[in-house]
Amino acid sequence: MTIHFKLLLATMFWGATPTIGRVLASYQAPFIVVFGRFVVAAICLLLLMQLGRHFKRVPKSLWWKFLILGITGILLHNGLLYEGLESVTASHASILLALIAIQVTILDAVVSRKLPSVVTMVGVFLGFIGVVYVITDGNLYLLREIVFRRGEVLVFCSGLSWAIYSVVGKDLLRRYPPILVTTYAALVGLIFLFPFAVADTVKTVAIYSDAKSLGLIFFLGSFGSALAFVWYYQAVSQIGVISTSLYVNFVPIFGVLSAHIFLNEPLVNSLFVGGVIVFIGLMIVTLCPSSIEGRSIEDY
Repeated sequence: MTIHFKLLLATMFWGATPTIGRVLASYQAPFIVVFGRFVVAAICLLLLMQLGRHFKRVPKSLWWKFLILGITGILLHNGLLYEGLESVTASHASILLALIAIQVTILDAVVSRKLPSVVTMVGVFLGFIGVVYVITDGNLYLLREIVFRRGEVLVFCSGLSWAIYSVVGKDLLRRYPPILVTTYAALVGLIFLFPFAVADTVKTVAIYSDAKSLGLIFFLGSFGSALAFVWYYQAVSQIGVISTSLYVNFVPIFGVLSAHIFLNEPLVNSLFVGGVIVFIGLMIVTLCPSSIEGRSIEDY
């Protein structure tokens, strides 16, 4: 299975997350939901680690990086997203999450001290426009309706947390296999999520005693976290962080398709046009790998 196909499958799994998140939002306990999700993910990842004999000792000098990954990619990205979805529409959330590729590009430039090329910036911008075109059904003026209230800020910070998770993980992926980095990050995230699970036992019991909630959490944990997160980091190590982040733009597109298939919601007319724009943006960056790294900041 090629890494590009794995990324498409990962975005398909993530495309269902906003819909599932809205269902589970009724409990008003986002961090408890995320805790259950990553308990399932950690179990799956540890089994895969054992089967593949991937366990390795990590020097203390690198612990802080795994700490950042656990806090940003596991705790904050997921917790803030679910909490934000309690008050933000799925369409507005998708638009804000479409900024991830832009956030990754900026953060990567700061960390690597290399500005992206013009070609790369064009590809990233096209990806964002394609997502917005789908979500707004071609009416870009709807962007003016987004008001940054608490929910919008939470979703924006959720995307920023994922961008940090993506960029910080680059160095670790040069040293360790993606499954090890993902597993250790998930375990760190669980440590920070555990207090939320025991702080409100009433909601914890209510969520984990409901068969429907458990089924949704199992899907999110096994497919949307264990598999998808490992594949995402495999892609970062193979095709680069910017090219990988552009695939996130397919999440809302698959979200619209899944809503049509499972909820019988009508397909928006802009889906094809916007999808093509996203694909073109991705191909510009993917087919021009030498353009991803631009000139060093010191050259300016």
